[in-house]
Amino acid sequence: MRKIKSTKKLKSKLKISACYITKNEEKNLSQSIRSLKDFVDEIIVVDTGSTDKTIEVAENYGAKIIRTTWQDDFSAPRNLAIDNASGDWIIFLDADENFAYPEKVRSAIEFFDKETDAIVIPRLNVDSDNNFKVINQDNNLRIFRNVKYIRYRGMIHENIEDIESGNLKYIFGGDAFLIYHTGYSANIHRDKYLRNLKILELEEKKLGYRIQQDMSYANCYIGLGDYEKALYYSKRAAENYKSIITNPEAPFIHILKAMYELKYPTEDCLKFLDDTIKKFPEIPFFYDQQGILFERLKKLKEANESYCRRDIAKIQIEIEKVGAKPVLIAQLASCYSDMNDSKNALKYAKAAIKNNYRTDRVYRDMIKAMYLLEKPVEEILKIVNEAIKFLPKCPEFYAERGMIFASNNRIDEGIRDLQKSIDVWNEITDETHDNCYFTRIADRIYLKLLQLKGESNAKN
Repeated sequence: MRKIKSTKKLKSKLKISACYITKNEEKNLSQSIRSLKDFVDEIIVVDTGSTDKTIEVAENYGAKIIRTTWQDDFSAPRNLAIDNASGDWIIFLDADENFAYPEKVRSAIEFFDKETDAIVIPRLNVDSDNNFKVINQDNNLRIFRNVKYIRYRGMIHENIEDIESGNLKYIFGGDAFLIYHTGYSANIHRDKYLRNLKILELEEKKLGYRIQQDMSYANCYIGLGDYEKALYYSKRAAENYKSIITNPEAPFIHILKAMYELKYPTEDCLKFLDDTIKKFPEIPFFYDQQGILFERLKKLKEANESYCRRDIAKIQIEIEKVGAKPVLIAQLASCYSDMNDSKNALKYAKAAIKNNYRTDRVYRDMIKAMYLLEKPVEEILKIVNEAIKFLPKCPEFYAERGMIFASNNRIDEGIRDLQKSIDVWNEITDETHDNCYFTRIADRIYLKLLQLKGESNAKN
């Protein structure tokens, strides 16, 4: 992901319209508008029958107000707002959403202006009734070009579509567009699910079945705790997951949730996760759940590997955001080392060191991998000497070199480095070294020296 510079105000020919549909949103709307008012050129609010001060709040920010009647159809008022927008680009937020980094949004839209027609943005769902604790994160298509062929479809959980070609050109925009959403806080979510379910049933009755409805039904039944129905609709949605733009993994998450709640056997859940990970190898959540289930079965080796793969997936996501920073490359080396993938551990450890990221953990991962790959002892000794040069206060590397000497009948040098490691150990005042690692090597050296001494005495 290329970096997008933030800016407070840009002089630009590009015009941006912010659009809302509202009904009784006086408590939320002001915060949402404040998060975008400084970088948009107009604000359009389509109100569907507010009886509170929503319209007054919107007018205080200079919004253009359009009044309409609510007809259990979310797409209709959204498209009405688009029809009245004059911007080159449209930002469509709900009243309970706000941008985390307003200063970055305009420059980010300009950055993608010539590359796409729509931008998928990340959203954190937070519980405003519980100190804004994060519930989950998803992606949403909320920013798009203002052209006649892009409109909303669907009465509930409506989607932006290219209504002419059916192939919307979109891109994932990244954290510059991050928004917060409070709409599913604990005290209001059940009423929303019931309302949405009613609209879904009405839509299917009026317009017939659409595959997009399956995920909407699944969302409602998960929220209402009807896990049998949630499982049914989640499975149907999963059959068409490739048609889901923003969160194709969502139906699989719902399936797993329903299986847990319905007390499916652990082995069945693991089989489901194994199949799901093949489809979504980049999603950390599924590895995490796999690790938990392996632990439940006391399969600790398999659990460790799952957790390592979870961490690798997280690091890869971070690399996509900020680039291949040496610290992230070193973390990959450690993950692969922990799962005994020596080839990749050596590859990433070398890359980190090449970029001058030199820590005791990186060198340990590299040395361990070289041993397991049966590299020549001369190559291993070279890396150990390098570790000592750059990290002279780490006793484990003197001990490691002592072990190499002792294993090659260089007893005096082995004793010298063992003593050096103990001296350095006694001088340490912080925890920059790995106690267990050092002790383990020191014990191995003592055993080797005793063995060699015994052999020498036997010959004499």
